[in-house]
Amino acid sequence: SLNNGELVERSNITAGKLSANQDIDLADGMIHYFTTQETTTALPNIRVDGSTTLNSVMDAGDVVSVTVVTTAAAAGYSANWTIDGNAVSEQWNGGSAPSAGGSDGFDIYTLTIVRKATGTGDTGWLMFANVSNFT
Repeated sequence: SLNNGELVERSNITAGKLSANQDIDLADGMIHYFTTQETTTALPNIRVDGSTTLNSVMDAGDVVSVTVVTTAAAAGYSANWTIDGNAVSEQWNGGSAPSAGGSDGFDIYTLTIVRKATGTGDTGWLMFANVSNFT
């Protein structure tokens, strides 16, 4: 959206942890920050909102970038993600999914989602994923 002549991107700040708020609603913004320290793994689900799927608004060749920031803990991380409730095989930077979260600070997940074709899961999507641990 444009606001006073500047490009503004919305973010969503959740007073909670990702593992307890696993739906990432892009209608709320492309950057999601969870303020409560994680205690367990999460299986986040990316969608537009509770009544609109990402599948219904993206065409082949469309791309969306999503950033998710969590308050780090070694036991809390997200190695698997879904789109509209369907599993997608992430292509992790470095070749493998995380097996632990950072010891403190923040874990920042950056996802680039490419619409390949009509379909769900791996037939419809490519997901390039990266995680950085900041203290």
